[in-house]
Amino acid sequence: MNSLITNFFSNVWHKFPHQISKLVGTLVITFFLLLIGTIFIPVPFAHAAMVLYCDGLDAGGNPYTATYVDGLFTEVRFDRSPDLPPVVSELTYDTVNEQGQPIYRGGYLGAADVVLIDLSGGNVKPGSEVSVSVDNGWNLERGICGV
Repeated sequence: MNSLITNFFSNVWHKFPHQISKLVGTLVITFFLLLIGTIFIPVPFAHAAMVLYCDGLDAGGNPYTATYVDGLFTEVRFDRSPDLPPVVSELTYDTVNEQGQPIYRGGYLGAADVVLIDLSGGNVKPGSEVSVSVDNGWNLERGICGV
């Protein structure tokens, strides 16, 4: 039994330097490949979403905020009064008018139509304006877009 244990440990000890050199070689090659992969295969940068908020006053003088996300107006939030919860109208792109201005449509509490006209002609940036109507009552003050 002692000779079996001695044989086992002598074989392991004899092969130990060879196993260590293989491990070190594998680690060096892995490090080298990771380094080369990082240099020659760059990871694409994540693009931040462009979000703008366009604040104005509706026909009743209450504030509204139109939200612009990555090339489209997505919603208009109407803040009616401190006592009532806000109304959010989800918008969908509809068409372009004769002046080349994109038109978006939505609903107001399921009973009225909401129309948003992008007065920038689709080139929305800080300072751009939108016009909003609820049931053909156009805004008292146009929405001015900002960050």
